Amino acid sequence: MAAPIQKGSDYHRTFETTKAFLEEYLVAPEGHDDEGDFTNLILKEFHKIFQSGRVSPGSRLLDVGSGPTIYQLMSASKFCTEIVCAEYTQDNRAEIEKWVKEDPDMHDWTPFFTFVADLEEDSSSWEAVQSRLRKAIKEVIPCDVTKDDPFAPRQYQQFDVLTTTLCLEAACPDRESYSAAVRRITRLLKPGGTFVLAGVTNQTFYSVGGYEFFTLPIDRNFMREVFEKAGYVDIDIKWFPATNAENNSVSNFDGIVVLHARKADTE
Repeated sequence: MAAPIQKGSDYHRTFETTKAFLEEYLVAPEGHDDEGDFTNLILKEFHKIFQSGRVSPGSRLLDVGSGPTIYQLMSASKFCTEIVCAEYTQDNRAEIEKWVKEDPDMHDWTPFFTFVADLEEDSSSWEAVQSRLRKAIKEVIPCDVTKDDPFAPRQYQQFDVLTTTLCLEAACPDRESYSAAVRRITRLLKPGGTFVLAGVTNQTFYSVGGYEFFTLPIDRNFMREVFEKAGYVDIDIKWFPATNAENNSVSNFDGIVVLHARKADTE
């Protein structure tokens, strides 16, 4: 009998080793062979967003649902000098902390830093990009976006930027909870601040280490509606069709979505 699909608190039990996830999906910017153009596409789009001038130098950033990863913050670190990583599971938080502290057992992100340095085209070495991100990450904290106060007991002043990558559709069991999660984390974004999101559309599962994990299937129209109702304006949504869907055995998304939006100036 196949193992039941994992969701919610199952992450604490079955996502015990982040190494399986990192080794399956994040050895290089190309990502998992089955998923086609994926991680490198997100890197390119985040680079464009942060280079566009909508985020000011010296900004504060909260990354919600970081997982065990830092690639989603590499371009942001050029402009955001204070970054807080918020993540559900202890093992994932520990993986980020290993990297910040230069633990010998840390994941090797060198290919990703090299990729981002090449995108920047300003003579930045990958070591310089690595150094600025390591300096920018100030805290790695627990969070649960399904709770009314996802970051309790910690309290923060509102941030200039919120980011989230492949989190909300994995954490939220239904569309109502997804909408509520966006509203909750929006409380920590300043009026006029920028929200940046990367996710997948119409996915119901992804697999890691022999387990299948639940994903809430959503689409672009739903996402636009959620962000409009949460008080965002200037909502920009780019959608990229899956390039290897017919051969993908590890997930079943039909496209990648990258969204950025501005929180209305008045709450």
